[in-house]
Amino acid sequence: MKSWGSWISSLLGRSRANRRRKIEQAISGPGGLGLRFLLLVLIALLPVAALSVWQGLERLRLDQENVRDTLRQSAFAAASDDQNVFFAAQEMLRTLSSEPTVRRGDVGCRTRLITALEGSKLMGNIGRVSADGQLLCIAVPPREAINPAQSTWWKQALTDRDFAIAGPIMSRTLDRDILIGVLPLSKPDGAFDGTLTVAIDVAWLDHIQHEKKLPRGAVVALFDKAGQVIASNNMTVARAIFAGQPKARQSPNGLIEALAADGQSWSLATAPVIRRDYFVGFAMPSLHLFRFTYVHVTVDLLLPVLMIVLASLAIWTATDRLAVRWIVLLQRMAAAYRGGHYAIRPAALKDAPREFRSLGETLAGMAQAVQERDRVLRDAVDQKALLIKEIHHRVKNNLQIVMSLLSLQSSRLKDEAAREAIDQAKIRVNALALVHRMIYEVDRDGIVDLKPLLAEVVEQLHRSSGGDQRKLKLRMDVPPYDIDADLAIPLVLFTIEALTNVYKHGFPSDGGDGTIWVKLEPYGAAGMKLSVVDDGREASAGEDASSQGTGARLMAALAHQVGGETSARAREGGGTIVELAFPKNGNRSSGADDTRAAAGA
Repeated sequence: MKSWGSWISSLLGRSRANRRRKIEQAISGPGGLGLRFLLLVLIALLPVAALSVWQGLERLRLDQENVRDTLRQSAFAAASDDQNVFFAAQEMLRTLSSEPTVRRGDVGCRTRLITALEGSKLMGNIGRVSADGQLLCIAVPPREAINPAQSTWWKQALTDRDFAIAGPIMSRTLDRDILIGVLPLSKPDGAFDGTLTVAIDVAWLDHIQHEKKLPRGAVVALFDKAGQVIASNNMTVARAIFAGQPKARQSPNGLIEALAADGQSWSLATAPVIRRDYFVGFAMPSLHLFRFTYVHVTVDLLLPVLMIVLASLAIWTATDRLAVRWIVLLQRMAAAYRGGHYAIRPAALKDAPREFRSLGETLAGMAQAVQERDRVLRDAVDQKALLIKEIHHRVKNNLQIVMSLLSLQSSRLKDEAAREAIDQAKIRVNALALVHRMIYEVDRDGIVDLKPLLAEVVEQLHRSSGGDQRKLKLRMDVPPYDIDADLAIPLVLFTIEALTNVYKHGFPSDGGDGTIWVKLEPYGAAGMKLSVVDDGREASAGEDASSQGTGARLMAALAHQVGGETSARAREGGGTIVELAFPKNGNRSSGADDTRAAAGA
């Protein structure tokens, strides 16, 4: 037996050595295996690199959207405390407005207003103003005479009958800044009857801003539509970033970018507190919000570049050292086998990777082994297919025998109810036999077309129920739909039960003509809906369902078997609609157990 080295020495001369160099150049040089392999890998990595770049840009977009959503949510959350203050003031005034003493502004009015202020730190004063602008009573009397009719909020109250906020203004009575809550009053005939006003302490609003639980570095502020900051946890920054941009603050989204006095960029969002007059703004430093986003995007953009460079170096080196040199030797070995030198053995591959050694050792017998393996596999597949077809054929024959026995038993029964039960069982067994017959006749690995299956079963049931003699029309709207036989059986049985209820309850023997529809249509994103509709008596199919008979329990069990849900409702214009919605993949449960339990219940 010749070794690989001795065969090479005796076979190759100078011309053979030149040929060897040409082979190596063809594999490793331009256009060779190494370069082509590298180009293919680079081409394969380009979609990954492009996807990574797109992912980075998409991450940037999503992070920006998340930041905007977070800012908006934080603004609305921060506004809730201020809204509660204004709502509390409004409810206090509405409560007082229902008291006759306050409405009249008589002697007991001031006492009642003083009582309402007790224990309230937010509310500094309450007053009752008549329809002509005269101050009727007030909890804390002013130091000097005032004329409410000359105030801006009074003019607004004359035209707007809803609760409103005005200010801030400096109260000479309380010696501090306040917001004025104004509640216009109306007489029973709808005429203007003056106002109730409450003074809201701005200092306490400022205290509320400081007490809010905020992220580190966040700024929250209450300001009016003119951009005047009323209260904030950081008044210096708030006046710089919230003032002077009323249009942005009034927009539905409310997110803007602003620069503080020190040049720092802030991202902010706003939320209305009461109508469109006052707002709460929430701001965070832009760098703090997006710093991790920028890092992630940079990594996403640089990672594919680094991956391509490293992959190129690794592939070029590995191809030359681990593949090219051994491929040259295997090519020579193949040439020897092609020349009829089958005694040659790959001794020169002793230092090659295990895969190349194994390839060299099995190259001679590979074709024969593959040919033998294919023959064995084909025989096994043919035998399996033959056995499966034989099983379905025998099942079909056995079911036909069962039907014959049921027919024989039915012919001997005199009890109409018992005969009807036997006939119903025959219909169900016939449906099972029909499924197995279709599987036997159409070799599709247990897959059947639901359209011809339902058509044949429904037509048989229509004839056996006397549908033609009773002038009942049958309409099928079922598209071709391939389905596993294990799912087809419960769907067919469900259709039989629904139709049996229609013939029994919707169109009794003494009823007139009518129409029955059987439909199959898509339902939702990944579901189908099987419907049985009739225009007979209202609540036709529902009678059996409501009585919880065998048919109803069987229908519920069949629906559970295919992972679906069944429903029955009255049809507009008369009749009933019975539906079974089920997923296309048929998330089946232990359907056989459910069906047996329903039948035995």
